[in-house]
Amino acid sequence: MEGWIKLYRRFSDWEWADDPKMVSLFIHLLLAASNRPTNWKGQKLERGQVIFGREKWAAKTGISEQSLRTCIKRLKSTGEITIKSTKRYSIITIENYNEYQAKKEGNQPANQPPTNQQSTNNQPHREKVRRKEEKKTKHRAQGHMVIEGLADFLQ
Repeated sequence: MEGWIKLYRRFSDWEWADDPKMVSLFIHLLLAASNRPTNWKGQKLERGQVIFGREKWAAKTGISEQSLRTCIKRLKSTGEITIKSTKRYSIITIENYNEYQAKKEGNQPANQPPTNQQSTNNQPHREKVRRKEEKKTKHRAQGHMVIEGLADFLQ
């Protein structure tokens, strides 16, 4: 899966934000959720849905199966997710996925990060260019001093 997810600063105000297992699981769910309608082994998945099996997710997240059960129960009780169970796996739906992961922000294309993230990503490049310019200016100044020193020496 490619792309990125949005994680709003107000996430830190979430009622489970002080529980590292809850935070980890919810972020993993956001990352794994389908960002467009798709099919998985004949099962249709809508945007915001993810296939979930406790054993695989325990290995994936490093959270024990018992703790996963508890976290899922809490997320379900507070309305963050709904679950449809089958014999082999569950389909978890992140209830407000479209709100959390809106396709567009203003005129921002859905496949590009917000403008402020783009500028952050370009900062290392800008810093590198700035350093090169400083180095050139320094070398020019040193070269100018050498020429002046040579002129003084020849006189």
